[in-house]
Amino acid sequence: MEQVRSKGKLKGFTDAIIGAAQLRADAVRAESDEHEKSSIEDYRVRAAKEGEARTAQALAEARAREEKRVMTETLAARRSVLKVREDCQKQVVADVRERLKAFPAAPEYAAALDGLLREGLKAVPDARSARVLLRREDIAHMDHLKAAAPGVELSFAEAFIDLGGLIIEFPEQRRRADLTFDTALDDLSGRFTEITGLGMEGADGQ
Repeated sequence: MEQVRSKGKLKGFTDAIIGAAQLRADAVRAESDEHEKSSIEDYRVRAAKEGEARTAQALAEARAREEKRVMTETLAARRSVLKVREDCQKQVVADVRERLKAFPAAPEYAAALDGLLREGLKAVPDARSARVLLRREDIAHMDHLKAAAPGVELSFAEAFIDLGGLIIEFPEQRRRADLTFDTALDDLSGRFTEITGLGMEGADGQ
């Protein structure tokens, strides 16, 4: 009878140990499951952030490549437009130069010189004397130029003028009027540059 009791006590003892172990195992498993869930969630969040970062980087790189492509094509188009404008300017200036170069041989040139002289003298209306600079080929026009300005004492000298026209110097007033075709052509070229935009920054973006 006593032996039965001992067996009953042993069974109860082992059952208690097994029950405690089971509880511990359940707690460990629950803790492990929780840790696994937390780790998976952390990984999911980290993976999502890394994916967003990679996507953002890829978009930024694609956007940078596209902006570079657009900039390259824009600069190429601008250079092309500037080249056309530059060629147009050169052609126009060359045509005007040829016309001006031929003008001194025309019958109207003498009257044109008279008009330029009177225009230049208007700049200094109180002048009583002036020095007129002409091309060597135009010195022969002295007589009718003197007649065109009867109230002013004129002297004449040769000057390095290529296309024609004249320069008037007023020594007393320390002034000078450049009415040469050379300067007029330079002014035309400068204005043409402004009008066509050849002076703007842009072909190379600098």
